[in-house]
Amino acid sequence: MTTKPDKVKFADLDTFLKIAPIIGLAFLAYLQTLFPSKVEFDKIEQQLIQMDKKITEMTVLQKAITGNSIEVKTVRDRLRLVEIQIAKWPTRKNSGS
Repeated sequence: MTTKPDKVKFADLDTFLKIAPIIGLAFLAYLQTLFPSKVEFDKIEQQLIQMDKKITEMTVLQKAITGNSIEVKTVRDRLRLVEIQIAKWPTRKNSGS
């Protein structure tokens, strides 16, 4: 004995059409929780702009610090050369004055 497969009845389709919008709305609500709202997005954008400004400021300061470090090293080297020249000068005691 063979059984015929069940056919989709109008009542089944009617039930599905009643439930489908609810499922669709629930799915859309879930998707909205995954992404920030316009207000949250604007806040994030402002934070990113502030961070970019801070990074630019830090870069400028780092360049200034690097420049000052090079100048300090140059001064230190010159001071060392002056100390060496002073050490090479004969003292008055030894020169017989």
